[in-house]
Amino acid sequence: MPGEREIAQDCKVARMTIRRAIDQLIQEQKLERRVGSGTFITYTPIIHKFRLKSFTEEMTSLGLKPSSKLLIFEYVKADAIKSSLLNVPIGSVLLKFSRLRLAEGVVLGVETIFLPNAYFPGIKEEDLNGSLYSLLQERYGIQIINANTSFSASIPSQELADQLEIQKNRACLELEMTDLDQNGRIIMLAKCVYIGNQYKLNLSFDTV
Repeated sequence: MPGEREIAQDCKVARMTIRRAIDQLIQEQKLERRVGSGTFITYTPIIHKFRLKSFTEEMTSLGLKPSSKLLIFEYVKADAIKSSLLNVPIGSVLLKFSRLRLAEGVVLGVETIFLPNAYFPGIKEEDLNGSLYSLLQERYGIQIINANTSFSASIPSQELADQLEIQKNRACLELEMTDLDQNGRIIMLAKCVYIGNQYKLNLSFDTV
């Protein structure tokens, strides 16, 4: 947003009045100051009720317009860890891609996906503009029915912070997922990193 002096001139009020108003909005968490960058509007966090839905489906259900920006699209060979997790031979070809995920044009996070190329041949960059779950079901007959997920707090690398348009010391929420299809086969590895104050998970636990 514009600086205090510019706002004061436009509104024809004292700069101190503008500063007090901005301080009040910061206390109400409607604005935030970023050292070296300026003052920014704080967006209301997306509250995610943790069910097995694609990002596209979840944002649409909340009345938000989802979008993506493809950052990485490449083929790599499975190392020992990924071959064990995906139950494929070491050296198997995997499709790796990373996407910036946005809602109403606001950056929420970055996801990185690994898929065995033998299961999903022919995926192209332009196929990844929408829901991956829908693509796998409609083209390959694969339905994701379960995901083993771990959560952790993290501080992004400089590269990731630049992609998320945040400072490097900004707290993030990191999810690591292994997705299973209707036959109980692990067919996807995913790592999703969301900006901490823009994404919340709503979990429900039972005692039995």
